[in-house]
Amino acid sequence: MRRLLCLAALCACALAALAQPSRFSVLTYNTENAFDTIPSAAYDDAEYTPQGERRWTRWRYMRKLGRLAQVVLAADTVHPVDVAVLQEVESDSVVADLLRRTPLASVPYEYVLAEQGDARGIRVAILYSPLTFSLLEHRCLRVAEAADPTRDVVVATGRLASGDTLDVYGVHLPSRLGGAAASGLRRKVLALVQGDLDSVARHRQNHLAVVAGDMNADAGDSGIGRLCGACGLTNLTKGLPGGSYKYRGRWSWIDQMLVSAPLLQQNASIRLLNLPFLQENDDTYGGRKPFRTYLGPIFHGGYSDHLPVVMSFSY
Repeated sequence: MRRLLCLAALCACALAALAQPSRFSVLTYNTENAFDTIPSAAYDDAEYTPQGERRWTRWRYMRKLGRLAQVVLAADTVHPVDVAVLQEVESDSVVADLLRRTPLASVPYEYVLAEQGDARGIRVAILYSPLTFSLLEHRCLRVAEAADPTRDVVVATGRLASGDTLDVYGVHLPSRLGGAAASGLRRKVLALVQGDLDSVARHRQNHLAVVAGDMNADAGDSGIGRLCGACGLTNLTKGLPGGSYKYRGRWSWIDQMLVSAPLLQQNASIRLLNLPFLQENDDTYGGRKPFRTYLGPIFHGGYSDHLPVVMSFSY
C-alpha cells in the first residue's frame, strides 16, 4: 500500500510539472575581445597575438574560454540557457574551441556566426540548443558600401517545442563615438533591423522576436526608441536600476533585450547576471565593477568589461 501511495504521489508531481509552462531563456553577453592567437591577413588582430601588445598566449586564450563557458553555464540554474548571443567573437575557431574544449562540451550547443566583422575582425555569434531551438535558417544583415566595415547583424530563426517560430537578432551596434560617419552607420544598421522585422511580421501572424546585444548606447537612446516604436517592440531594460556596463563610475544598460508584443504576452522577463565572481571592487569610483580580462594593456585574468543579461519567457 505504501509503495502504491508513493507511486501515486510521484505521478501527481510529474503531472503537475507537465502542467507548468516551460521557460525559454536567451543570454546576451559582450565577451570583451574573444580572439584566437592566430594572426589574420584579412583584418587587424595583431594586438591579440603572442607577439602583439597584449601578449595573447595560448594559455590566456584557453583561460578566457573557460571563463566564458562558466558564464554560459551559470546563466540558468534549471537547465542550460537555450540561446546565447555573444558579441566580440573573432572566428569560427574561437566558437568551436568554446564548445568543444571547455565544460560547454557537455551541452549539445550548435552555433551560427556573422560573416563580417569590423576592422579588427570581431563578430557576433549565436549559440543555440537544438533540443529546444530547432534552427530553420539564419541570415546576416549588412550595411552595403560602408566606408569602414561594420559588424553584421546575425539572425537565427528556429522552432520552439511549442511549434512557434522565434527570430533571434544578434546585434553589436557601432559606437556613437566617431562623429557623423559613425552615427550614420548606426542609423543604417538600425534601419536594416527594422526592415527585416517588418518583412517577417508581414508573413507571420504571431511574430516572436527578440533583438539582443550590445547597443553601444543606454536604454533611453532615441535610435533604439524609434526602432521599438516602429516595430512594436518593448525594451525590457528601459527604466531598470543599475546596468550591465560601468564607465567612469556610472552604470548603464548598453546590453539590451527588445522583444515583440507576443513575447511580452508570454511573461517575458529580464535579469542581470550579476554573480559575485563576475565583479570586483571598484577602488576608483566605489562599489563594484565588472571583472575584466584586461586593464589597459595589463592582463587582469577576469571575464569581461560587461555583465551578462538574461531574458526568459513562457511557452
